[in-house]
Amino acid sequence: MKTMTSWKERLLPLGAAMLSTTVVRAQAADAVIAAAPAPASMEIVYLLLAVAVLQVVIILSLSGILRTLGGTGTVWADYLKGRRAAGLLCLVGLGASADLHAATGMNAVLISVNALMWWMIAINVILFAIIVGQLSVVRGMARTLSGKEEVDTPSVAEGPTFADGILQRLTRSVKVEQEKDVLMHHEYDGIRELDNVLPPWWLWLFYGTVIWSVVFLLNVHVLDIWPTQEEEYRQEMAQAKADVDAYLAQFAGMVDETNVTALTDEAAIAGGRATFDAYCKACHGGAGEGGVGPNLTDDHWIHGGGVQNVFKTIKYGVPEKGMIAWKAQLKPAEMQAVTSYILKLHGTNPPNAKAPEGELWKEATTTAPADSAAVVTTDSTAVAALK
Repeated sequence: MKTMTSWKERLLPLGAAMLSTTVVRAQAADAVIAAAPAPASMEIVYLLLAVAVLQVVIILSLSGILRTLGGTGTVWADYLKGRRAAGLLCLVGLGASADLHAATGMNAVLISVNALMWWMIAINVILFAIIVGQLSVVRGMARTLSGKEEVDTPSVAEGPTFADGILQRLTRSVKVEQEKDVLMHHEYDGIRELDNVLPPWWLWLFYGTVIWSVVFLLNVHVLDIWPTQEEEYRQEMAQAKADVDAYLAQFAGMVDETNVTALTDEAAIAGGRATFDAYCKACHGGAGEGGVGPNLTDDHWIHGGGVQNVFKTIKYGVPEKGMIAWKAQLKPAEMQAVTSYILKLHGTNPPNAKAPEGELWKEATTTAPADSAAVVTTDSTAVAALK
């Protein structure tokens, strides 16, 4: 009892100090903030704290049982009533401090909620280990007091294990000493045959394939619920085309004067014509014959012909001649479409066409390689001369 009293004397001032600290901090918060709910993570800490308290109660109960049985239960009780109880009070104070910190936004906090949670987990593990140790001691003492000591008994042949039973169910194999029961009554050159059954796992796989074939036949060829392989192929190809188109559409806005190409599909040309009628017709005429701006149907270009030059002129404009830069009003795909439409106007010779302006433009063509037959003939002649 002296030891227990000393621990109580140490415990009471510590608990009072922690309680007074909590009360002072709670009074410092106003009524609105004090009513704020605790953080969600603190619920785990409270749960762990409740488990720890429950384990302490169990340990104290087991300590009483040990004292009753004549063991050193006082050591367990004194230890837990002192250090563990004080530690729990400290954790309660720290938890209250963390709550106030989350509610009031105070910068000074003794420990974070995560650290508190891990401390509580560690304490619960320690308490659980103590309980396991106490239970082992109680069990040994009870066995000793009851006089039922364990005596060494000869080992008895154990039956098949669980794994052996599962394996036997899956294979239905016959033991070697029982092979005579499945031995067939014929012999070929001294070779005897066993009438073993098929393994159940193989049979169930075979039955499964039969059942699946019936289900597939009914759903695909009778009830038409599932598509055939040909229909699945067509659906997957259509989906793949849609995916490719969607992927390419992501790069439609990345067209510029360095990578632009002339479009040929009717939908793009029609869109380019609509853009031309809306923005270009006033200066270049409805058929590209020219007006305030130059003629777009002849072979002469002021700022260069070809898809890249026309796209660049539309994009940046010619401010000194009154043509604005259309990059702020048209998307790259729209400028590409109208460029393709303008190139389609070449050679249409509309009525009332404006006189050519600028320089004659000719697309650069790649020089055709020399006739391979002539090269071969020349090389063959040279080789023959060397001989």
